[in-house]
Amino acid sequence: MTAVDGGAAGAAPVTGQAVLEGRDVAVHYGGIKAVDGVDLTLETGRILGILGPNGSGKSTLLAALTRLVPLTRGRLTLDGADYGRTPPSRLAHRGIARTFQTVRLLPDLTVLGNVQLGADLRLGRGARLRELVRRSVPPAVQEAIERTGVGDLLDLRPGELSYGTARKVEIARALAGRPRVLMLDEPTAGMNQPERLEVAGLLRRLRDEGLTQLLVEHDVSMMVDTCDRLLAMNQGRPIAEGAPREVVRDPAVQEAYLGKRGHRAGDR
Repeated sequence: MTAVDGGAAGAAPVTGQAVLEGRDVAVHYGGIKAVDGVDLTLETGRILGILGPNGSGKSTLLAALTRLVPLTRGRLTLDGADYGRTPPSRLAHRGIARTFQTVRLLPDLTVLGNVQLGADLRLGRGARLRELVRRSVPPAVQEAIERTGVGDLLDLRPGELSYGTARKVEIARALAGRPRVLMLDEPTAGMNQPERLEVAGLLRRLRDEGLTQLLVEHDVSMMVDTCDRLLAMNQGRPIAEGAPREVVRDPAVQEAYLGKRGHRAGDR
C-alpha cells in the first residue's frame, strides 16, 4: 500500500520530527480571547489530540491552523517555512487537509465524485485535465477508498448514506489529496460505538503508515486510546499537555473538562 503522503510504498515513516508548529497562536474577537497563547507541535507519524469543554477554543484553534480565521498574533510554520499568510485554498498544495464538525459532502455528486474532489484540490489544473482525458480514477483516490472501506458505495449519493458512513467519505476525500498533515474536527460526532471504534482504528492505521494528525474530539476514551499526546485547553488557553492518561488525570483538566475533581477520566 502506498504511503499516505505520496512516499514510496513500504517506506518506514520517520517519527518524532516536527512537521507543523504553532507558536503563541492567538485569535481575539474584540475583547473575547477565543484562543490566547497556544504553542503546539505536530510530529511526523503521530496524533496530537486537542481536548477541552465546549467553548474552550478547540475548533477556533483548528480554524486558525487551517487559515480559516486570521491570527491576532502568533506564527504558523510547515517544515520550518511560515504559512501564516497562505490562503486556505492553497493549503492542500502545501500538504494540509482537514475535515469539519458537520458533514460537507456535495449532494449532487456520488461518493466517488466527492472523494475525487480531494485529489483535485492537490493537483494542478494541467494534471486535472489529464485525468479527465484519461477518465481514470487516480491512484490516490483508489488508495483513499481502500483505506476507508467505502468501495461498495461509490455510486451512491450523500443523501443515501448513514451519518457515520458520510463521515468516512469525508475522511476519504481528505486522504485523496495525499496530505502530510490531516486535521479532524470531531470525526466521530453522531456515530454509534461500533462506528467510533472503526474510525479510531482507521486513524491509528494511518498514523502507523506515517500520516501526521491533529484530532479534536469530545470522546475522552477515544482520545486516550488513539492519540500519542494530548493538549488540553480551557477558555482559550492551554492548561495541560503530555501523555494522554496523564493529561486527563491532571486536576486542572478534571475541573475544567469534566466539571469536578477526582473523577478519573479514561478509567475503565
